[in-house]
Amino acid sequence: MKLVALPAGLLLLAFLALPSTVAETGPATPTFPAGAKSTGWIHFDFRDRKSIFIPAQVNGKPTMVLLANGLPVPMLDRSFATALGLHIEPASAGSGPANSSAPASVRDLHIEIGNLLLDEPKASVTDFGPLARSMGHPLPLLLGDNAFAGLVVELDFEHQRLAIRAPSADPECGGGGVSLPLLSAQGEHLVPASVEGAPDAEFELGLGNSGYTLLYASYYHPHHLLQGRTLSARLAGGSGGFFREPVGILHKVRFAGVTFADLPAAFIPATQTGTPSDQIAGDLGLPLLSRFRLLIDYAHDRVCAVPYLRQRPTPFPKDRLGLSLRPDGSRLNVRFVAPHSPAEQAGFRSGEKIASINGRPTSAWQQAQLVDLGYAAKGTRLTFIMADGRVRSVVLATYF
Repeated sequence: MKLVALPAGLLLLAFLALPSTVAETGPATPTFPAGAKSTGWIHFDFRDRKSIFIPAQVNGKPTMVLLANGLPVPMLDRSFATALGLHIEPASAGSGPANSSAPASVRDLHIEIGNLLLDEPKASVTDFGPLARSMGHPLPLLLGDNAFAGLVVELDFEHQRLAIRAPSADPECGGGGVSLPLLSAQGEHLVPASVEGAPDAEFELGLGNSGYTLLYASYYHPHHLLQGRTLSARLAGGSGGFFREPVGILHKVRFAGVTFADLPAAFIPATQTGTPSDQIAGDLGLPLLSRFRLLIDYAHDRVCAVPYLRQRPTPFPKDRLGLSLRPDGSRLNVRFVAPHSPAEQAGFRSGEKIASINGRPTSAWQQAQLVDLGYAAKGTRLTFIMADGRVRSVVLATYF
């Protein structure tokens, strides 16, 4: 079972089971054309500053692939695999019945990023349709950072560009950068960070986690990080269904020589991590990592992190509404109301139905837009018309 942090604001963590026959294949074989050692700069789509979509060609078809972390092999959308004409192999024996929702795989996937060719001997296949609709963006393929083993990846978030190159004999870290060790555990790449003044611990380099920073139970319990903290909860989901997850604000997080304040975090229960959290303290996530220019040297197990220097750093994104909604016919169903949130104070309860928001019928809202409602500025007023005609007004405010 693998923990995959999905793009921000969706308030969802999915546990995706990969068939053992896929997980046991070897890594991708990366090759540059003769004489080349780099892709040069490639502009990526840092969509809403939540997820990294890289332009690529997959078996000759131009598309955008979503960068993830910790995946042993790429994950391909079933409909995209069919459009490519790939033969989809059903789940192997012992993995359950072969049907549209069972783990499946394809062979001989060729991914081109600029002039770099990644030959993937095998890839997992799943149905990303529901997630793509929630994101409001096609999701043909997830590419894990394990595909770049033996290479160097530079991510310049400020200019939304990346470069992939062959390693040099003498790795450099200039321009005010801090060089950090890049460790590995259970397929995850880890870097040191400190939370609330505690000694450094190993956190996932969460290039695919665009939600809150994640803390795992075996880290936050010994350090008593829940005590004396104002907490609420969010709705998260996995293979076992949906569950409540505590959320709060970290007052001090130190990474690569920079101390950050007021960082939203989710405290993942021990039963939900899907990883050996005695080795992994949590996941830093893109909201923090995108404050740096990152030079990730997978060949030498080092990361160079260069902070972007701003006089007035922008606050970290944070929900100020406390509603989890899902479409239900021509209405929106209230799936979850965060404790102590403005939504709860306005009288929202799970199971209620909404007809319109700010004068727009619910059918006119995409799921990603609904999520972003809660991330608007403090003091923003939202007007909801309930299915029974009642009017509710909510003013966004800090609640954890």
